[in-house]
Amino acid sequence: MKNLKIAALLLFATAAVSAQDLKTDEVPQNLQSIFNSSYTNVTDVEWEKKGDHFKVEFEINKMDHDVWYDAEGKIIKSKIEISEAELPSAVASAVKTKYADYKIDSVEVREEAGKKTYEVEIEKGWSKERKLIVDASGSLLSDIED
Repeated sequence: MKNLKIAALLLFATAAVSAQDLKTDEVPQNLQSIFNSSYTNVTDVEWEKKGDHFKVEFEINKMDHDVWYDAEGKIIKSKIEISEAELPSAVASAVKTKYADYKIDSVEVREEAGKKTYEVEIEKGWSKERKLIVDASGSLLSDIED
């Protein structure tokens, strides 16, 4: 039991060290300037520092956005919630062809190292859910039953 408590404490300490919530005045000024000039009409802005990178979570028109910056202000990666209507036709067609009896529940666009992928969560009834990763051409990269 003692070992379990120690393991839980170490896990919590590691998680606390790896991600640190920041107040706006703790965010480097260059990052604040880049963020403010890149995004307007944002709400619910929250900053975190993870290692050498800064992550900002925010909403635009009730859609979630996550952007990771390096210390110089270069975007490392991003994750943006979009509507089904905003899916590229190749992606929408691939999902609807393979999963015609499923309904699209949510969509996120992920971009990292110049590569864009789409995470599409689909559902059928109350109990069947899948998480798909599709590239911009409509190729299915991952299919996980949720």
